[in-house]
Amino acid sequence: MVYVITGGPGFGKTVLIEKLQQMGYQTGAETARQIIMQQIASGGEILPWKNKVKFEIQVMEERISFLNSIAIEDIAFSDRGLPDQSGFSMYKNNGISKQLASALMLNHYAKKVFLTPPWFQIYKNDPIRTETFEEAERIHYYIVQAYLENGYDLVDLPLTTPEKRIEFILKSLKNP
Repeated sequence: MVYVITGGPGFGKTVLIEKLQQMGYQTGAETARQIIMQQIASGGEILPWKNKVKFEIQVMEERISFLNSIAIEDIAFSDRGLPDQSGFSMYKNNGISKQLASALMLNHYAKKVFLTPPWFQIYKNDPIRTETFEEAERIHYYIVQAYLENGYDLVDLPLTTPEKRIEFILKSLKNP
């Protein structure tokens, strides 16, 4: 079973995924970010500002591949999921593509999704994350809407250390 950790950009997801991986859990990285970094480094064209359709498909295929690689009895964590793509599309005033709509209907994560709420104190920009904190909050809103519209139950993570957040996540897996 794949549990998603999501939220707006810069609110602490990747740190949690990295720590969960160090603890021995299978994890899926933030696919969109990885593709952007790879494409920039190689001078590629599969970038959201160059070829939006190819970028969406590449991200979607990699997320589905990770989801399908996890046995149902295993516990794994994903840095974002398919509904995030829907949220980003809504944020950018783009419609949801037919291929994404189909992927959302056919591929499912654990019903419980962990949400990293906006947290100004830890927010940082970098070469890929160029949004202001206010833009990150708006993206967060659309991501929340996308997960709710797709039938997921959102669990807000506390604004505390990564270790305590992970403790909270693991404890909540024992309490359905």
